[in-house]
Amino acid sequence: MFSSKSKNKVKVDLDRAKSSSSSAPIPVLRPTAENRRGPRKGLWCVCSVFSEAGEVREGIILDVSKTGARIRFRSRGSLPRVVKIKASRIGLNRYARVVWQSTFDAGLEFIPDRGSAKVA
Repeated sequence: MFSSKSKNKVKVDLDRAKSSSSSAPIPVLRPTAENRRGPRKGLWCVCSVFSEAGEVREGIILDVSKTGARIRFRSRGSLPRVVKIKASRIGLNRYARVVWQSTFDAGLEFIPDRGSAKVA
C-alpha cells in the first residue's frame, strides 16, 4: 500500500532469505570448557548483600551451587572484594568473594566464615 515495490519482489526476497538461513546455521557462542566445581541450580530468590562498610544492596539470586552464586542487582554499583549474602527463603547466610562483576550481575564464590568480621 505505501511501498513502491511490487508484492512479487517482496515474496521473492522472503523466499531467498528462508533458503539462505537454512543452509548456514547460526553459531551459538558458548564457553568451550566448564570451570565450575559444582552444578548450578536455576533459582529466583530475593537476597541482601552486605559490605563491611555497612552498605546493603538488595538483589536476586539467579543461580546457586555449593560453591557460589550469581546475583542480579536492580541498579548499577560495584561490590567490595568480600561480602556477606543473606537469603532467608533458601537458608543462605554466608560470606562470599566477588569473582566477577558486570553492570548489573555479579558472580560470588562462597568462602569460610570470617570469625570477627563486622559484616552484618
